[in-house]
Amino acid sequence: MTNDDEVLSPAEMLALASNQQRSMEGQVASFVPALVTMWGVVWLFGFGALWLIDGLKPSFALPLPVAVAIFVVLLVVAIAMSAVWGSRSGRGIRRDAASAFSGVVYGSTWTVGSLAIFVFAQGLAVNGMSMELANIFYPVAYVLFAGIMYIVGAAIWQAVPMLILGVWTVIVAVIAPFFGYPTHYLVLAIGGGAGFLLLGAVSFIHLGRLRRSTTGSNRG
Repeated sequence: MTNDDEVLSPAEMLALASNQQRSMEGQVASFVPALVTMWGVVWLFGFGALWLIDGLKPSFALPLPVAVAIFVVLLVVAIAMSAVWGSRSGRGIRRDAASAFSGVVYGSTWTVGSLAIFVFAQGLAVNGMSMELANIFYPVAYVLFAGIMYIVGAAIWQAVPMLILGVWTVIVAVIAPFFGYPTHYLVLAIGGGAGFLLLGAVSFIHLGRLRRSTTGSNRG
């Protein structure tokens, strides 16, 4: 009987299964630290640019087209990178129909919800919503929606860090309007951006430990 034909003991089988699970988790989560950190930068500099339109007047004012361009470019790049990293993370991993369905519905809800917020805002504008109020409604509504989606995602994939981020995002979103325009942009930039960056740092540490654990098991 060769080594390949040897029957593993229950303890060895359990260790092998645990190691394979950690390896799979490492593959799925490998892009998360960079992704979360990237979104932290987007929030910090994107909303920061919007705040600079009027936030430091009269000493300094960032032109509206420049601020909007910075925000849009950062947002588009982040969305594109999120899609690429997300698609690569699942390569080589077999998923059942239920998991695939959850992923498709969750991903589609981002688009449906974003469009719904935009249409809802247009309805408010038709009924007299001022530009000043719209400046608060749009960013806060989208941030609030994102926070709720993080919480839903945490429930689907049982991801505690995602739950923490979702709750924090919702808190930042509901607090920001009380500061008024344009300070609410600063609250979103610092509060939201700091939350993402902190989670990114924690994710880097967790991923490093996961990889060291998997490597150690393979050597053993």
